[in-house]
Amino acid sequence: MADDPHAVVLRPFLGVKERRRSSFAKRLLGDDLGVAKDAPSARALAKHGVSSVVFSARALKLNHRNELKRRLLIVTDVGVALMDETTRRIRRKFAWKDLGEVRVSVFADDFFALVAPDEYDTLLACNRKTEAIVAMREMWKRDRARRGWGAGELPVSATERFTYRASAARRRLVSFTRADDGDVDVDVVDVVEGEDVLDDPR
Repeated sequence: MADDPHAVVLRPFLGVKERRRSSFAKRLLGDDLGVAKDAPSARALAKHGVSSVVFSARALKLNHRNELKRRLLIVTDVGVALMDETTRRIRRKFAWKDLGEVRVSVFADDFFALVAPDEYDTLLACNRKTEAIVAMREMWKRDRARRGWGAGELPVSATERFTYRASAARRRLVSFTRADDGDVDVDVVDVVEGEDVLDDPR
């Protein structure tokens, strides 16, 4: 970490955060949930211009009422989609051109934030987080090349705490602490307006 323990430090994604031992034995299964072959899911995705699905997994989304909502996390050729597990409706989507960064902790946990500079962000928990982010980075890079924007990588920052914008007027701080038993405790709190908790560019 930098001298300031609360500073956000951008680092390469692979090799800087802890991974569970079990994760090294996992295979990248792609569309593990088979949403591309599920008729209601496929129709919902097609309405948003999706022609291929490269990754899918179950996830939890923390909403503005501190409720965890079940979602299907889907990485596609046009962006990331969050689908309602029951209704198969798309509840949120990020086009690749609008996704600016992914924020994660340095520990082996399931949480990450999708950061959209011109919108509000989303905090998710997924036990296939690393696979999801690897898929996002690959598709983000392909989209950038397709647009003729040159080489580049989707930024991923790994820190012990980070902020995300839960709404236009609400910023939240996510802190990660290793407990005595080795587990990782996660704490999410609102940031008081004007409080400088991090060197946050927004």
